[in-house]
Amino acid sequence: MSYPQENQYAVAGWNKGPSKPKTQAEMQRAKAAGQVVTEKKFGNANSASGPANARKLDEEDGDFRHQKIDTNFKKALMQARQAKGWNQKQLAQQIGQAQAVVQQYEAGKAIPNGAIIQKLNRALGVTLPKIPKVKKAKE
Repeated sequence: MSYPQENQYAVAGWNKGPSKPKTQAEMQRAKAAGQVVTEKKFGNANSASGPANARKLDEEDGDFRHQKIDTNFKKALMQARQAKGWNQKQLAQQIGQAQAVVQQYEAGKAIPNGAIIQKLNRALGVTLPKIPKVKKAKE
């Protein structure tokens, strides 16, 4: 058998192409030769400018902590529940909430809204102390 054209395919190698410049001098030479294109990106360590609202964010001095529940409310809720002889699960069933919710109210980790406070008042037969609202500062 003979093949009419033996070298019809070119041999391909695994050449990756030019390597990345390793030193600052090599980088400068590659930039001058047009082999490397640099692009200025936003937010890098050498950037002097920041986002458009950076100054406004820096000037913000508000207190961003969560509102804490008053100890009077926590104690009153716990005492009223214990006076009825209920555990947290029974109180939660009376107001239609999960037991974890009542536990969080008594621990001060969650703040009940007005509707839940009313349910607690009706179920326990007491008037729980009001939770003071945090007023936002006017600009």
